[in-house]
Amino acid sequence: MPKIFKQNKLALLGANILIIMIWVSLSSVVMKLLIVDDAPFYIYKIKSLIKFVPPIWVTWFLWIKRGGLN
Repeated sequence: MPKIFKQNKLALLGANILIIMIWVSLSSVVMKLLIVDDAPFYIYKIKSLIKFVPPIWVTWFLWIKRGGLN
């Protein structure tokens, strides 16, 4: 992890929020292009997983695994 994130928790929080916003917006655009309106219901569940699981994993990795809360 870069030194600035170890010293400045606000920078880590800002980077985390920025990463999540970028991921959600990009995945929304890609999913709108790929998924048609008459898709089965489970496709929409998979779309939600693709949209929200990676930001949760990034948050866990940055704050818990790498010791962002220490």
